[in-house]
Amino acid sequence: MPPEIGRVALGWATFLVLASVVLLFALTPGTPEFVITLFTLCLGLLLGLIVVAGVVLTRRREKREDG
Repeated sequence: MPPEIGRVALGWATFLVLASVVLLFALTPGTPEFVITLFTLCLGLLLGLIVVAGVVLTRRREKREDG
């Protein structure tokens, strides 16, 4: 994974997570807006996990090729 793509994706994931957490405190549980915000939080966490996994796999592959 190129570093630029990883940085942009991690930035988006951070934005989604932070915005969702802030909105969750302002919304009433049980409303459709709350459910969508919770879904967005999960998507942000999933995106962050995918980016971190991609970076770890890329670094392991580079170490294996160099060493």
